[in-house]
Amino acid sequence: MLKQTTILAVTTASAMMSLMSTSSSMSMANAELVTFPLIPHHVQRERRLKEEGFLPAQDEENRNLRRRAEALQVGALYHGYGTHYIDLWCGTPPQRQTVIVDTGSGVTAFPCSACSDCGAPKYHIDNYFNEGDSSTFSKVDCTGCMKGTCSTNSECRITMSYQEGSSWTAYEARDQCYVGGMHNAPLLEDKGTEDIDPEHAKAFAVDLDFGCQTKITGLFKTQLADGIMGMEDTKTSFWKQMFDAGKVGEDKQFSLCFSRPLGAAREGTEAGAMTLGGTDTRLHQTPMVFASRTNTNGFFSVHLRKIYLRHGDGGESALSANPDAKVIELDVPETNLNSGGLIVDSGTTDTYFNNVISATFRSAFKELSGGKDYNNKKWDLQSGDLEALPTILIQLEGDLDFNQPLGDPATIVGLAGALDAEHPYDIIVAVPPSHYMELDDSGKYTPRFYDNEHGGSVLGANSMMGHDVLFDVDKQVIGWAQSTCDYYNLVTSNGFPDALSGVGTDVEIPAETPAETPAETPAETPAETPVETPVETPAEPVEEKKDEGSDGVDDVETLAPFDTDDKKPISEDDEKKDSIFPTDEIKAEFKKVADSCSSWYCRGGAVIALILICCLGCCVGRCCCGRSKKVEYERAEVELNGSFTMDGKTYRDDPLNDEYGEFEMK
Repeated sequence: MLKQTTILAVTTASAMMSLMSTSSSMSMANAELVTFPLIPHHVQRERRLKEEGFLPAQDEENRNLRRRAEALQVGALYHGYGTHYIDLWCGTPPQRQTVIVDTGSGVTAFPCSACSDCGAPKYHIDNYFNEGDSSTFSKVDCTGCMKGTCSTNSECRITMSYQEGSSWTAYEARDQCYVGGMHNAPLLEDKGTEDIDPEHAKAFAVDLDFGCQTKITGLFKTQLADGIMGMEDTKTSFWKQMFDAGKVGEDKQFSLCFSRPLGAAREGTEAGAMTLGGTDTRLHQTPMVFASRTNTNGFFSVHLRKIYLRHGDGGESALSANPDAKVIELDVPETNLNSGGLIVDSGTTDTYFNNVISATFRSAFKELSGGKDYNNKKWDLQSGDLEALPTILIQLEGDLDFNQPLGDPATIVGLAGALDAEHPYDIIVAVPPSHYMELDDSGKYTPRFYDNEHGGSVLGANSMMGHDVLFDVDKQVIGWAQSTCDYYNLVTSNGFPDALSGVGTDVEIPAETPAETPAETPAETPAETPVETPVETPAEPVEEKKDEGSDGVDDVETLAPFDTDDKKPISEDDEKKDSIFPTDEIKAEFKKVADSCSSWYCRGGAVIALILICCLGCCVGRCCCGRSKKVEYERAEVELNGSFTMDGKTYRDDPLNDEYGEFEMK
């Protein structure tokens, strides 16, 4: 599955918020958050500042005496080509690497100087990490491997492969790293006074074990972000290393709050917040409700109880705006719904469900949408059509110990209540059409909810959008609270600077500058380049191969899209950059051959030879390699799920010789 990219913001709070209690109603201790805004200035200024209640600050003396292990770190998220990413500053002096935040992977990794043709500066925001420029960098030898396997040259080697064909190879390294801070310049020392101050980010630096990539292929080369930040439940994940260093409190928790920007700029696009050490209730519009986690390590799996479709009159929230809005429950046995398992994966852009729901899902969709046949082709929608489409309601098994103290389930937004009288304390995750329909710059929408998987199901980033999602490892729950994820307002309302409004106080040490872009590719411009710099010309998009059927809408001239006056649509260029193999070079080579073969006899013979070669290749591929369903999507995503069962086989993005061994969802 092709992953879209987004940048994260990190906020660190000095007082750890005590979020949950199994014996009484949940309370939140007073806390100050350290926020590392990564939100672009031009986007932030367009957002309306909303008044929110903030927790009282502690006095200066108590703050200075406080144990750093009781801190909570919060940071801003950015949006790339679909996934969410954050600034990670590593080395002495620090060098910036942008990394996708992924709850389906356990390793943080990005290209180092020895990596050849690894995406910079043509695709990635930053140049490769130059380990020779860092005085604190070191290779991890075979006595200290956390994730890798000892190689013949005494390095801890890590190799990752993904279902859609991408892969990377790295050696295990260690350096001092911090997240957040000022976007365009490193912090050489802690110069902040409050946890929410971006210039305070350096105080939360840790000695991080990561993968120093020496080879990458596929989407890891063409994505906007430089690398990946592993956030699954394993000892090598970024949040776990922060916890072990005593930087993010005494509870193993973190939360991700995703907003839905409809575009992605190299200089950054606001997309929410990440909180390490807990959750920040200042971001919440509704109480947090909790789903039970069904596994104890690796990725984060949940139990699916039911799926509903609700008429568009009900609005976007889990709480219907119209009590009379029709709701249709999908008639699929609970055991079938959980065939292959269900995981929450921030690194997968879209949402995928087992094909057992397909027939009843499409029937209900057609009934509630006025006769439209559901498929994953491009749709022409007139203004107002989008909001009239059904909202998908996903019912997850709730945790009674956490949800019952909240009160009457009929009055708590996010609990099933009367929707399921037998399980009123289950939770409801609403996925409105504004989240599962993706707008491109032609004014067309593509549904990004897939109902035809042959294996496990995935709640991807578009299902998480509009929620602050808490991953609580200790208490084995996943919390959901509705939110606008307005990190910018959280920071600026407290009087702190936007991370992109200046270069910080350490201007004498500028951020790492990517290598000079060749003249023929003007768009290969680093994030630090002004907005007016032209955008790089991406490769052609992958041809759409999926059999998607009719969209149930007559062919009409594209009309003005719904509600796009203040939203920047995803450009076709962004879609092209997600293709697995850039085709500009291939087209150029074909043109050279065509120019050298001018006669029709020559060209005809070449075409016949090419057809024969393609047929032979297809036959050999089908006999030897089989098919991977994930590659068939127009924008297939890199699925970084740790371990995943499909077609009777178990796929992993982590080596099998880790502390858990092979883990297969049941």
